[in-house]
Amino acid sequence: MRRRLQFHFCFPPIFGIYDTGKGEIYVFGDHDGETEDVLNHEVLHWVVQKIAGKKASLDLDNVPPKWLRV
Repeated sequence: MRRRLQFHFCFPPIFGIYDTGKGEIYVFGDHDGETEDVLNHEVLHWVVQKIAGKKASLDLDNVPPKWLRV
């Protein structure tokens, strides 16, 4: 059975992103035109988790800036 990634956009007076770890990602609030960046980041987390596991996915947030291309 194929797993699907789902996004839920919610606009209460709080801001943030929450990944359930089960293919559902909640995006709270308005992110000032950077929604595409948020989506790319969370999809990357989801793909890495499916391929390499939860720890590898969480480690993405700790990549040294010098390793990133801008």
